[in-house]
Amino acid sequence: MIQEYLFVGDEHKAEVEKYAYKTVKTEIYDIENSDCWIATFSLDGENEKSATALSIVHEYVMSHFRPTVLSNGCSAYYNKALYPHFNEFERKLRKLLYLKSALSNDKKDSETIKDLESKDFGEIFTLLFSDAQFVQNVKKSVNDKTWQFTKDEILTALQHITENTLWDKLIGENAVPLLRTDFAKVKDYRNDVMHAHSMNSSSFSSAMKLVKKINEQLDIEIGKIIVEKMPETQSGEDFNTAISVAIKDMDAAKQTKSWQEQLAEIQATISSIKGDGIISALEEYRRLASSPEFASITSYLQSSEFAAIQQQIQEISKIQVDIPPALKELQEIVAKNKVDIPPAVLELQKTLQAFKPDPAITEWARIVKDITGGTN
Repeated sequence: MIQEYLFVGDEHKAEVEKYAYKTVKTEIYDIENSDCWIATFSLDGENEKSATALSIVHEYVMSHFRPTVLSNGCSAYYNKALYPHFNEFERKLRKLLYLKSALSNDKKDSETIKDLESKDFGEIFTLLFSDAQFVQNVKKSVNDKTWQFTKDEILTALQHITENTLWDKLIGENAVPLLRTDFAKVKDYRNDVMHAHSMNSSSFSSAMKLVKKINEQLDIEIGKIIVEKMPETQSGEDFNTAISVAIKDMDAAKQTKSWQEQLAEIQATISSIKGDGIISALEEYRRLASSPEFASITSYLQSSEFAAIQQQIQEISKIQVDIPPALKELQEIVAKNKVDIPPAVLELQKTLQAFKPDPAITEWARIVKDITGGTN
């Protein structure tokens, strides 16, 4: 197991060479034609004992010298050791939800389970442990305070705001108690493991102890559901109905947030533009958009008169599509019946063959479609 660090300059080289911890082996490698060098600390064996020793070395090196980490063997070991336990946790959590859905009074379990399967771990945690109404009430409570409030005032205000999570309503306040109280820690540890974040000996020990205990409690809760067959929710609500409504609300909130983020990006981009000409153009657009003329144009585009123009343009466009097959059919009739073509029909044939649609009409038809969103 090995730790590798990149240093620039010789400022800490002597100190690093002298540093020793138990039986950890230290080596220094210079990079030719540069002022960079690499320090490695290693121990034989891929086990927790070696990882613990190298974790102590890592904390010392980072706190004293702050080099660039090239490889972190102890953290990699912790990630690998924790992964199967957090994978087991996620599978058991989903199993609990799917069983609840299947045994719900509302027989829409297949649809509900499909919706849950489409959500990632973060979304499921938000669904179960975050109360959107509570968040709104907290924001309102803080925003309504117009004075220089104190921390104690905020904490007091929070104590009077009720929080009702989906977990408490549908699973129960006493179900899997460690997950209910420490779900934020579980989420953070799980993200560290799944995304290969750096971990030390202390966080590894805490994460392992927590996830093992939660998995045991999940087994107990799953066993209760299977034995009871028809588990009641804490609030008396139907599980599938409540979950479906919550998922729709969450998706709607995410969509709203997405639009808000896009608007914020546009506003930030506009505010960063320094060109006077572009700023003037934006101001002119705002003036036009708020003018009666702009409003009347918008109204006209939605009027019956404009709809009639659209219809005429579409008919003209359709004629140019219909002309070739009409000519072909006319020629086949004449050939089949061996009749003389009346002069008027010959004239019509020449007119149709000579017809060339005005490009302006075609372009106008495209513009109209763009303006109206292609709805007509």
